[in-house]
Amino acid sequence: MVYDAIVIGGGINGLCTLYHLLRLGYRSVTLIEQFKLGHQQGSSHGTSRITRSSYSSPTYVQLMQQVHNEEWPRLETDSKMKLLHPTPGCFWGPEDGTVRQYAKAVIEMGSDVAHLSPSEARIRFPMIRFSDRDTILNDSTCALVAADNTIKSLIRICAEQKANLLEEESVIDIDFDRDPIQVKTSNRTLQTQKLAITAGSWVNRLIPIVNRRLTVTLQTVGYFELVGGHTEFQVGQFPVWIYLGQGRNNVFYGLPEFGRPGLKLARHITSAPGDPPEAVLGVPTAESIEDLRNFLAQHFHSPIKRFHSAEHCLYTNTQTEDYILDFHPSSENVVIGSGFSGHGFKLGPLTGRILAEMLMWGKTTVPAFESDRPRFRMAPPQA
Repeated sequence: MVYDAIVIGGGINGLCTLYHLLRLGYRSVTLIEQFKLGHQQGSSHGTSRITRSSYSSPTYVQLMQQVHNEEWPRLETDSKMKLLHPTPGCFWGPEDGTVRQYAKAVIEMGSDVAHLSPSEARIRFPMIRFSDRDTILNDSTCALVAADNTIKSLIRICAEQKANLLEEESVIDIDFDRDPIQVKTSNRTLQTQKLAITAGSWVNRLIPIVNRRLTVTLQTVGYFELVGGHTEFQVGQFPVWIYLGQGRNNVFYGLPEFGRPGLKLARHITSAPGDPPEAVLGVPTAESIEDLRNFLAQHFHSPIKRFHSAEHCLYTNTQTEDYILDFHPSSENVVIGSGFSGHGFKLGPLTGRILAEMLMWGKTTVPAFESDRPRFRMAPPQA
């Protein structure tokens, strides 16, 4: 049998690509995942993610507008489940830092994001300790994404549409030059007309050429309970937030309590020597947890009441933190989605559509992507 399409990698982008291939008319499709679907080994697990409009790039602001207006509502309708839970959004940092670029981009694109003075911000977000020299944005488009529920819904929808879902099966070799394309796994050999590779932190094992553009970094995500009333830390009350500091890797983010005890908090590390994907199986270090404690003590008024737990997550980073959404160098029947750099989940329903449309038609119906397509190529444009 020759499949219409095969997708390698069952995280958010692989599942969304499969979902859109089915929606757009492909019927004989297979997804190959080396672990169990919904596993805890990579970048798509966990109960929650942030969605927002605030970005420093007008292209990403436009992509966020489209995913909020079209793809998250479509997925919620198809899943018959609420996946986005609106909550306040706060983005802040030193006035001469990255947050100024965020402010410029969202104002240029007309997003529902307002600049707050420090005194206004202290009233709007009384739990955060702002300095008089901070620039603060209030993003009214923010929501908490129910990440686990999103993954489970995509698996269920694709299974109901008769997609062939192969779990705990590793891809050993791909013959890109053969027609049809041949994919050899640990259990079988498959043939396909089209191929999407969304293998997360393992993509360089399948496409070594991307290795020079990607770095895998290990993230520690902590869950902390702060002193205060329980309701003030819930979705709808407590904000999703990002602190945009100066210097290397000086970005932190957090979310309300959702699906497990404690507020979610992590340092956003995209510039580091690199970690092998297997490192995610380790236990977060005491130093990485203490780093999160120190941030909370410095920037939030409520003291820590209890540390609940911590987990690891993997980022697959490009140097610019732009995604790779491109054809394989040797075949326009193969697309690659990679390098989501820790901010890919919120855009998954749209980047999955982009990859599916590229595979089927060679171009997409996403204007912001088409107008800035060189940004997303495997080999970025020369400066």
